Amino acid sequence: MTDAIVLRGLRVDTRVGVTDDERARPQTVVVDVDIAADLSKAAASDDVGDTIDYGAAVSAIADRVRRSETRLLERLAADVASVLSRMDGVEAVTVEIRKASPPVSEDVEGIGVRIEVSR
Repeated sequence: MTDAIVLRGLRVDTRVGVTDDERARPQTVVVDVDIAADLSKAAASDDVGDTIDYGAAVSAIADRVRRSETRLLERLAADVASVLSRMDGVEAVTVEIRKASPPVSEDVEGIGVRIEVSR
């Protein structure tokens, strides 16, 4: 399967981290998602009813991330993948979540994880 709906750069504030300092206030995470699905029917019909509602997917991701109180990005990414994989038409999901300002001593754009889930 090579068809996918691609969501990039969703920025959401959440509490995630291992240390008390990290968890003291919300921090921004950036979410990228690939939703594998057969998009041929929608491509042929030009009908939104034949595809996955990416607006609903974005809302579900943002809601899950905002409500999260996980310690690890790995758990948060798995939770997002679980939510998305239950949507109709989803065959597989790749979720990447990274901290925009990770608690490290070097200058990096972000540190994150990627999780892949297939139905």
